[in-house]
Amino acid sequence: MIYFHETGSGMPIVFLHGFCDNHELWSDFIPEFTDSYRVLTPDLPGFGQSTLLPGPFTIDDVGDEIAQWFEQVGLIQPVVIGHSLGGYVALSLLARHANQVSGIGLFHSTPAGDSPERKKIRDKVIQFVELNGVEPFIDTFVPGLFVNKSDPHIDATRQRCLTTSKDTLVGYARVMRDRPDRTQTFQNGLVPLVVIAGIKDSLIPLDDLKKLAKMTPNCEFFEIQEAAHMGIFEAKKQCQTIISGFADRISAIK
Repeated sequence: MIYFHETGSGMPIVFLHGFCDNHELWSDFIPEFTDSYRVLTPDLPGFGQSTLLPGPFTIDDVGDEIAQWFEQVGLIQPVVIGHSLGGYVALSLLARHANQVSGIGLFHSTPAGDSPERKKIRDKVIQFVELNGVEPFIDTFVPGLFVNKSDPHIDATRQRCLTTSKDTLVGYARVMRDRPDRTQTFQNGLVPLVVIAGIKDSLIPLDDLKKLAKMTPNCEFFEIQEAAHMGIFEAKKQCQTIISGFADRISAIK
């Protein structure tokens, strides 16, 4: 079961949240879009109020579940904006259900698979959470998403993330570690693409992503100067403008 929030009317836009978060991530971000678009913010399986998939599961299992949800709620070729983990799900949709989307946005996310070093970090996260539980991990994880460690949004983000169960956290750490590289899918140019990257994001290799985006047809790339991994808060207006422009251009050609 996928829980979601819906508002507005018009061409649909789906916003997919990142790791350990839920649909409430977007609460203050989406009002910019609701006058012109039908905006849906689901909880990915296992997060928030959505049911966790039976394990072990893959990123494509998650993508297939979201594609099925599209059909259940009557979504016809939405624009899909994925933050971090949500971007990996969006890329799965592009790889396996391209006819069901009209555009994809990677918001602090990447089509590249995990490097060997990153896989080791995922393994350490799994081991740590299995030994110590969710809260000590979240206490370290959330501030690292922001440039300013006293950002007022850190506490609310922490509170949302603390609702993540251990099974969900560990399951998705494995999912991200083992997800396939989607570079070729990304570069096929099947739908319009937009990439939003934070200059100060320690989780996404900016230079590699920038080169890839420049070599990809039908792809726009934007660098956010004062953002790390949470441009949703750190550069809210700028990111809203980028996504609105992207959605407007797709709406104009549909």
